[in-house]
Amino acid sequence: MQNTRLPLLLLLFTAACGASSEATKDPATPASGSSAGSPDEAADPSATNVDVFSFGWKVPCRVPVLRVSEKRGKTAKMRFFVAARPAKNDRIEVRVEGTEFLEIDGEDATTPEAQEKLAPVLPLLSMPVPMIISAEGEYLEARELDQVIERLLATPAITKNPKLSAFMAQALRSPQMQAQLAASVGDAWNSWVGAWIGLSNSPGEVVEADDVVPAGAEKVPVRMRFEHHGKVQGDDALVRVSITQTLAGEKAEQGLANLLREVAGPHFPKDMPIENLRRITRTEAETDPRTLRPRHVRFEQTVDLTMGGKSQSTREFKDDTFDWSRAEGCR
Repeated sequence: MQNTRLPLLLLLFTAACGASSEATKDPATPASGSSAGSPDEAADPSATNVDVFSFGWKVPCRVPVLRVSEKRGKTAKMRFFVAARPAKNDRIEVRVEGTEFLEIDGEDATTPEAQEKLAPVLPLLSMPVPMIISAEGEYLEARELDQVIERLLATPAITKNPKLSAFMAQALRSPQMQAQLAASVGDAWNSWVGAWIGLSNSPGEVVEADDVVPAGAEKVPVRMRFEHHGKVQGDDALVRVSITQTLAGEKAEQGLANLLREVAGPHFPKDMPIENLRRITRTEAETDPRTLRPRHVRFEQTVDLTMGGKSQSTREFKDDTFDWSRAEGCR
């Protein structure tokens, strides 16, 4: 357990301190609602003339997505569907469905041999949690999270290691971690849609702001930077925007230490100080400002952590391409 403690704590930290980018929004600039034109209007270059980014997906909607990702040096290519359906109280339920791995570290993952190797860990990699979204496109809550956690803890990859199983059960079942995970479930939706709602559609604009993200019972300061890079070359209906979030410093280190003690309990040693912490996340999207139907979204994150004299750096990215030409419904 000693050899795996630092990577596991990094994993918990990444999950618990979500990379939500909502803070860059000007509170004086309300989102303009969920109305949007017809599909033809959505493709009209004049769509880029709206003042603020607005949510305008028509539901029910099911759009295929191709994802290329890397985490801890492991690369993967997969495809899945983002399905949005009407829910109660004028809300929308969003699910990630039909996840299929195409490549792992450049090797074909669709062969029977590869599928057999993936079988023990596949449940860890494809456990979608239903998300509830407002009519305006804002992420509200996660559903069935407790069921997903129990299925996760029951996977062979965890149950075969008693110490790991005890550590993960202590962490994932804690009220603090469950609250954090419920918030972080929405990070995918926020990178695709939620982070951009209500932001000014002004090419060349740069906005910087200080905000906080929750870390257990505390709030950790972060620095936010929003940039509007202008129209996408070759498609005037789309614009390119990005948000960068930087978390570092003594308050971040203290917040992480307190969070880990909350969720890990006796598995977190009291005499292991956190000497350095820095996390940078960047989300970039090519999207239609009238509907926030993205064509391409890239999320990157680097974390540098030194704890108890041991240092570790992690880098990950997710690169999602939406194929609206093959979408079902959405009109």
